[in-house]
Amino acid sequence: MVGIELSIVLPCYNESRNLPLILDRLRAFAGRYDFELILVDNGSTDDSAAVLRALLAKEENRFARSVRIERNIGYGHGIMTGLDAANGKVLAYSHADIQTPPEDVFRAFQLMKDNHLALDRVLIKGLRVNRREDQQVLTRALGEISSLLLGYELEDINGQPKLFSRGFLASLKGAPVDFSFDVFVMYKAKQQGLAIKTFPVDFGTRLHGESKWANSLFSKYRTIFGYLRNICFLALQNIKDQNNPFQQFSKFILVGGLNTAITYAAFYALYKYFAFYYVLASTIGYLMGMVSGFYFNRRWTFRADGGGAAGQLLKYFILNLISLGTNVLAIYALTESFSIIPEVSQLIVLVLTTLINYSGAKWWVFKR
Repeated sequence: MVGIELSIVLPCYNESRNLPLILDRLRAFAGRYDFELILVDNGSTDDSAAVLRALLAKEENRFARSVRIERNIGYGHGIMTGLDAANGKVLAYSHADIQTPPEDVFRAFQLMKDNHLALDRVLIKGLRVNRREDQQVLTRALGEISSLLLGYELEDINGQPKLFSRGFLASLKGAPVDFSFDVFVMYKAKQQGLAIKTFPVDFGTRLHGESKWANSLFSKYRTIFGYLRNICFLALQNIKDQNNPFQQFSKFILVGGLNTAITYAAFYALYKYFAFYYVLASTIGYLMGMVSGFYFNRRWTFRADGGGAAGQLLKYFILNLISLGTNVLAIYALTESFSIIPEVSQLIVLVLTTLINYSGAKWWVFKR
């Protein structure tokens, strides 16, 4: 089977009742596509192993094979085990619970072929539609948090299937073993400059079995905590990435210190040596610090110097006005309404306005 065109990996954990359905639905494609189906028995504790043996012994299912993992240590580990065992030039994975139709893999593959996409430059994934609003809230929240921590926009991170070139597999070494595997795949694709091409997929009702991560309140929140922990670790491990928010925030703080030095130096020189009226000297100093901040943040912190400088400068000026207004209102409210001494109020406001300035600069002024 070496050199086949497409390998499809489906991690299966206690999915014995779905296995016959999966094979029945994918068998129709056996004569139309050169593919292999790898069913990863991810440490199942039901009768999946026996069901697989019986199904794969049939000649009609020769397009499929299985890989057994004795102990389930995570969703991501199951997928990576299957991908490592794959022989295809193109690799894909999806779920085995049939909430995402297994046939969608071939829709992704056909999308690649019909649009003559260079797969070494693109990752194709499903974008789930027709979901209830309450089902989307958690996904959106985790996607936004992931985007914020990793520095790349990531949409519908758990949408399946995902399809990519065999060459991309090397990028996935060291992938997390849990449910953060999906965001890791998308993050690595973004890092390498791959375009993420989506197509709509229906996310249906589970036919058999139960959710492997949200079957109880405890398991749900344990999974979410583990997911967020891994995303934080991933961000810290990739701190040298130019889009990494930890790196960018450090640069932003350094630029802020430089701006303050320039502002004060300009004020002092104009007031002390050129006899400028102190208000005018302060205003000019502030503007000089703002312009220097714009220049260094644009060129160094966010590397957004590809064009549109005039529009960015206008946005930067507006952001500074918003920050100044927030500073005045917040220090007044903290001091007068909450009876906090001005010295402490100013420290609180400094943290607040720094976060406002950074967020506005990253996601509005210098957003690429």
